[in-house]
Amino acid sequence: MFLQSNLDKLKARKKELKLTNQKLSEQSGVPVGTINKIFSGATLYPRRETVEALESTMDALVKAMELDYYKIHDYGAGVSIIREPSSYALPRPEDTRLTIEDYYALPQEPRAELIDGEIHYMSAPSSNHQIILLELAASLRESLLRTSSKCRVFIAPYDVQLNMDEFTILQPDIIIVCDKSKYENGIRYHGAPELIIEIVSPSNPKHDYSLKLYKYRHAGVREYWIVDPIKMRVLVYVFSEDEIPTIYSFQDKVTSSLFPGLEIDFSEVEKIML
Repeated sequence: MFLQSNLDKLKARKKELKLTNQKLSEQSGVPVGTINKIFSGATLYPRRETVEALESTMDALVKAMELDYYKIHDYGAGVSIIREPSSYALPRPEDTRLTIEDYYALPQEPRAELIDGEIHYMSAPSSNHQIILLELAASLRESLLRTSSKCRVFIAPYDVQLNMDEFTILQPDIIIVCDKSKYENGIRYHGAPELIIEIVSPSNPKHDYSLKLYKYRHAGVREYWIVDPIKMRVLVYVFSEDEIPTIYSFQDKVTSSLFPGLEIDFSEVEKIML
């Protein structure tokens, strides 16, 4: 989401460069009306469609104003996790986007995801990835059973039709779902799971830290964990409460705000990692 702190930095830089909104529009190619709305704060909490447009706009603004894109989105504590200039291009026209039909026509290997009409291939998971995946799934299932929850745990590979459209199918590492009607088709999950856990792949960490974070937030996922075995930390987003994640180490017990009693002791997970 376009944060007030980002807006303040852009305003300061614009003033430093002595740019008018009209001049900035000419340099960036962004309509002056859009720039007026951004700097007035009118689009602080836009709808999903507006956010997608803003991401493209932000790319142009940053390029025009010669700003470091990553500094704008730095949350501190070594966490620069929200944006990359190429991560949020506006979707291609519908007649050029791939659909679910194209996705299911792909060979079974290698694994892939369909995101906004584009295929993203996935590398094979590492040994530690599999160790963490199975340990977390077992602990989550045990926790749900202990609390007599009717929710269920699913693990990858399992298709999630996140936005209920024809252009996006994701395979989160772990999901917790509570609405049986959304998976009783026996093929895939329809809609946004309550909780998603992604285990960061060393080959493509930006997907979990940026692209999927964006998709999950705006699809209505309520809680999102990013488990990073390289940096040995866990980021927990509760989208209804805060834009900034709670950061845990692999020595901490991580709890869910969505599911009372759900707790993972990551020090125990670390013990069995390679």
